[in-house]
Amino acid sequence: MIKFFIFLLMSSTAALAQKDTVRQTDLKYGNFERNRLDLYLPPDVTPKTPFVILIHGGAWVQAGKEYVRDFQEYLLKQGIASVNLNHRYANDSTIHYKQILEDIDQAANYCVKNAAKWNTRADGFSTAGFSSGAHLALLYGYTSSKKINAIVDFSGPTNFTDTSTLNYCIKANLMGLVEKIAGNRFTDVKHVPESFALASPITYAKNIPTFIAHGVIDPVVQIRQSQQLAEKLRSKKAAVEFIQVPGLAHDLDKKPIEKLALYKAAVAFIKKYGQKK
Repeated sequence: MIKFFIFLLMSSTAALAQKDTVRQTDLKYGNFERNRLDLYLPPDVTPKTPFVILIHGGAWVQAGKEYVRDFQEYLLKQGIASVNLNHRYANDSTIHYKQILEDIDQAANYCVKNAAKWNTRADGFSTAGFSSGAHLALLYGYTSSKKINAIVDFSGPTNFTDTSTLNYCIKANLMGLVEKIAGNRFTDVKHVPESFALASPITYAKNIPTFIAHGVIDPVVQIRQSQQLAEKLRSKKAAVEFIQVPGLAHDLDKKPIEKLALYKAAVAFIKKYGQKK
């Protein structure tokens, strides 16, 4: 009788927990120091609930998950589950796009491993990111062996082989960052390293629903990067929503009204495509 009572108590506690909002921070998903993520689950989450893998910006070399916490909170309020992860920083020697993609895949594996415990989906994730995090969300989404339902890209670089972009990166002193993520040195536009193409999401663009938002006057990542990706995706008959925002530069926080409108549009896109199994 006592064992039966304990069983009922544990069952009711588990049921109660599934009805509560969950915020768990700094969960360790891998072996490296920065392999930490924050888990946010809405009340009554189920395996049909859209689940976003969220990646912060910071030029691949700085910042962390706290910089995109407002979007994670917004997703939560809209009934969308998510993890918001830190990844290893790119450098000049050992950590480039491949190693960071490994971190993201480790985070995805962690979500798969805990799906039954969390009562969440074990496949059909969505990826999302801002700036360099958008680049990673795209690159992982298009190259992962896992089923990715949708991708959300806020102002991400997409094509490191574009001559105009390369010249701009030199002029704006951004080439060192591209070299870090690509893992190779740049000499001139006539001899672009193969790794620049391999590190470019546009190289792998495929028929995955993709939401793209970009400021028209972005001085960090030129809007032509998003224009090129949207064109490539449309040629592959992919579902694309591309919002070009007049007067917006690279930092969404400087345009709060426009930022909220983009968040609403992104959530609608995730709910439309992210629920599929």
